[in-house]
Amino acid sequence: MLRGALERFYYIPYCAVCDEAVEPPTPSPFVCKNCLSQLPFRMGKEEVSWEGSFPLYATFFYKDVLPGLIVSMKFSERTDRARALAPLMARTIQRQGLTADAIIPVPLHRRRLAERGYNQAAILADFLSKSTGIPVLNSLLIRHLETDRQSEARSVRERKLHMRDVFCLDRTSPLVAGLAGRPVLLLDDVVTTGSTLMEAARPLLAEGLRVTGLVAATGRDRYLGYGEAAQQW
Repeated sequence: MLRGALERFYYIPYCAVCDEAVEPPTPSPFVCKNCLSQLPFRMGKEEVSWEGSFPLYATFFYKDVLPGLIVSMKFSERTDRARALAPLMARTIQRQGLTADAIIPVPLHRRRLAERGYNQAAILADFLSKSTGIPVLNSLLIRHLETDRQSEARSVRERKLHMRDVFCLDRTSPLVAGLAGRPVLLLDDVVTTGSTLMEAARPLLAEGLRVTGLVAATGRDRYLGYGEAAQQW
């Protein structure tokens, strides 16, 4: 207890966005005031319009600094960024009145996990659990087939084909029967087409779990400025 107090007194937190020291008071100890004001929150649009059969929520638009934060969290071992994003995602849970008995992060295939050394969705789930008190189930959902990276797919159809029958439940787990009919949060970092999240939810829904999706960011429902729209056109 004394050690924790000393750490809080002497340790100077650094912003997970700009890497500068965070000067209190601030709503988040891991994001400075300036960066917090520039994060693309989806206020009023946290419920995402999509093709899935279950509700989906996102805290941020996938724009501005968010792509850099997510990519570095995935591939550059910047897990401190998960620590910064999770408490802000917890506020989405509170604002939307979401309830869940467990958080289930979208898993990586064991070979991809060995290459990367960690699953960013699982780390995000651990920090989210600390902010909400909702327990994490890391072993219930399994990615038993290895696929190419979704970012390398050339079309939405190809993404869907990549993900077909990729996920299953661990039938040896006693939790399978116990969770039937209970609400869970299926967690991932980003939704683009939604193929991964929909396929990850399939075995959970088939077992009778009440699934709600939660991601840090998505580009869906985003207003495009004239310049960006013209560039895409």
